[in-house]
Amino acid sequence: MNNGLMIFDETDMSYYDEITSEVLRIAKVIPLTKSTGDESVDGRIDSAIKESPFLDELKRQLLEAHPTWEIIISPPRASCDIMVNDIRINLKLTDCKSSDNSVNKPSIYYSITGCKDYPYSSNWNDFNNKLKLASENNQIKTERKRETEYHYLVKNKQTGDVLLKPIFDIHTYVSNPSNDLQINWKNEFTHKDKLTKNEDYQKKMLSLIECLQQSTKEMIDRTKEFAYADFTAMFKPKTE
Repeated sequence: MNNGLMIFDETDMSYYDEITSEVLRIAKVIPLTKSTGDESVDGRIDSAIKESPFLDELKRQLLEAHPTWEIIISPPRASCDIMVNDIRINLKLTDCKSSDNSVNKPSIYYSITGCKDYPYSSNWNDFNNKLKLASENNQIKTERKRETEYHYLVKNKQTGDVLLKPIFDIHTYVSNPSNDLQINWKNEFTHKDKLTKNEDYQKKMLSLIECLQQSTKEMIDRTKEFAYADFTAMFKPKTE
């Protein structure tokens, strides 16, 4: 206990299981009202509008059941949407009709290292340098610690089905040159019970980094012609 708040014990997996089970239990019963009016409203905008009241209700019910738990709803553009006893959770309200943008550098770095010193703003070169430094300092985790991994709380807006997965239990990472990392939630619901064993953890962690690397390679390939075009010659006045 710390100032009346229960702090996560990394050696107590039964406590981790209790937290994740409770988040799932409550997320399942929080209703999602169907949008009315303009049917042309983008699904991503619709989901964003619904996320705030969903998070508020999730926090309210969790604290009602567990008054000593520490639950923090993050400000906009933070590295996660909500923290439950220091477990970082990103909320996804989805129709499960397409892959969803799912990248967050600070939380991916945190998932790999358990360190919270990642800067607010960065590019992939910065990310690479932070990982290299973490490797030199032996901060790359060699065994799974699910409580220090980024979690996705996903609710299907059509069926009400819910899943909660840490990032290294995701079945398939999808590279995308425009969005770096995507996840197909329909596929994840199909493989809802997929778990990465500790002996496969290093391989899974590497597959995530290689997916991100592939996205950046494709982005460079798609734009390098424009990046190195000679516009001075192109816009030079033509002479007779």
